[in-house]
Amino acid sequence: MEKQFAALERKIDRVISQCDLLRVENQRLRQELILKADEVGMLSDKIQEARRRLQQLVEQVPE
Repeated sequence: MEKQFAALERKIDRVISQCDLLRVENQRLRQELILKADEVGMLSDKIQEARRRLQQLVEQVPE
């Protein structure tokens, strides 16, 4: 019976360890997602600015 408890304790320790690793990875991925979302926002702003400038240039072209 003692061996079974020891084996169960080791399994529980492995599960806890794996949960800790996954928690750290999850936090890292959340931070990465925030950074990527910010990057997408900046790129979207640049696209809008380029679109605005292109529209201005098109309007300056004589017909």
